[in-house]
Parts: sequence; structure tokens; C-alpha cells
Amino acid sequence: MLSQRALEAFQAVMTTGSVSAAAGALAVSQPAVSRLLRDLETRTGLVLFTRLGNRVIPTDAARALMIEIERSFIGLSAIEAAARQIARGVHGAVSVAAMPALSLTVLPDVIASLGPGFDESGVEIQSARTHNVVRLVARQQAALGFVAPLRAIPEIAVLAEDAFAYRCIMTADHPLADRDVIELADLADRPFVTFSAATATGRRLERLFARMPQPPRIRARAHLSSVISALALRGTGVAVVDPFTARDHEARGGRSLPVAMSERFGVTVIAPPGAVLSPGAERLYAGYREVARTFA
Repeated sequence: MLSQRALEAFQAVMTTGSVSAAAGALAVSQPAVSRLLRDLETRTGLVLFTRLGNRVIPTDAARALMIEIERSFIGLSAIEAAARQIARGVHGAVSVAAMPALSLTVLPDVIASLGPGFDESGVEIQSARTHNVVRLVARQQAALGFVAPLRAIPEIAVLAEDAFAYRCIMTADHPLADRDVIELADLADRPFVTFSAATATGRRLERLFARMPQPPRIRARAHLSSVISALALRGTGVAVVDPFTARDHEARGGRSLPVAMSERFGVTVIAPPGAVLSPGAERLYAGYREVARTFA
């Protein structure tokens, strides 16, 4: 088993840049730090430093190990902070994981709407792709998850399934900006910005365009809806996005119009199976339902 003291010595050397400075920070002798480093190298089987005179130079293995150790120490700090909150009767931040289309748009709206009384525990938002959000919720590392529609998974519970109409975004002075509704035929041979095929929306649009006699001309692809909006704002092409991104696109000076397509942008809200939502999580979920209704 690795020695906690050896890990502390290693972290000190990596942070301070020398054995002598690490010894001073830990209030031990330099030989003691050197022994701890040798012990760590022996137990891990890694060469962590190369010696150049009185200097120690971290290897790639040392830098990789440091990343993992920092994660562990950050985790311990978070546990200590949580313990202090629990002692005061406050039960930790509400942890939420969501796909970027929501973590960048709707969830900030929801949190802002919760107002006084939610500040004590706070909220932690993790932005991730759907499969990573599912994993976080299944491991109970997130109380709530907001993902694209998915098949039944026993490791999670589905709280809600919503579907929203897509919208077409563009610059405010685009030739299509004065339309009431954008038809797919309006997009024929026009410069277009679309999602990567790794996303559900990207695959959906590819299928639609494949059936068009003259599809749009794809000028750029991106994974994030915020990047799609940024490209459309700069005149790279029009785009089809979820209504949340479209609302923010308009707020930044762009134009957003309904698009005539039966496909919908789906959002599924998930939680750990059998879990009882904390009061904070309940408030956040109710806040989402309220905001989502305005986009329905």
C-alpha cells in the first residue's frame, strides 16, 4: 500500500520544485524526503524524477501521477468541507449533470429563478455528454441528470421526458430572416452549420438532408450548440438548434425562426433509482419543469 506521507512528499516536491524546499514545507529533513520519494518509486515501479546535479526533474510519469494525486487531495478537501456543512445542519450542494445544450442555457435560468433559500447549500453543475451523465447519475455522483432520450437502463430512474420544437438560427440580416417559418426546402444549397454525427441532432439532420433533392451546403460542424450559434452569428451559415440555444442566439443579436420539421429535441430527466430527492434537488427539478413549460 502506498504511504500517505510519501504521497505528501511527492506532492511537495512537485509543487515547490526541489527536495530542499519540500523538506522545509513539510518540516522534515532533506534525507527524509529523499527516502520517501525512493519508497514511492519502489512501490509504484515508476521512475518519477531524474537527477541533474542538485536538481530533480519530474518525468512524464511523475506529471501523470501528480494529476491523480491532486484529484484525490481535492476529493479529501471536499469531504472535509462537506463534513463542516453537515455539522452546521447544511447538507451539501445539489449535484447536477447535464448535456451542454442545457447546462449552458436552461439550468442557469433555473438556478437564477430559485432565489433566496437556495444559496446555503448551492448547486454544482457538471456539463457532459449523455453517456457520461448517465454514468454519474448511476453512481450517485449526481442527484439529477439531463440527457438526450435514451433506452431503458436499470441503473437509473426516469423522472420526465420532454420534447421541444427545433428552431432555425441565422444572422439578423439574413435573406431568410423575414420569413414566418423556415421550410426545409428554404435550406436547399444554402451554407449551413450543423452538429457532428456523434450527436443525436447531427444524425437526425443528416437523415433529413439525405432525402432532399438539393441539401444544404455544410460549411462547418461542431459538437456544442453554443459553437453552432457562434458560427451562425458570424454568418458562416444558418443552423437548426434546440429552442434554448435559439433563445440565447436571439439575445446576442441573431434571428431565430420556427422550422417546419416533425423531429423534436428530446430531454430526459434522470435520477438514481430509488433515490429520494433532497429538498434542494426537488426545488431544482420543479424549477426546470416550470422553465421547460415556457419552451413547450
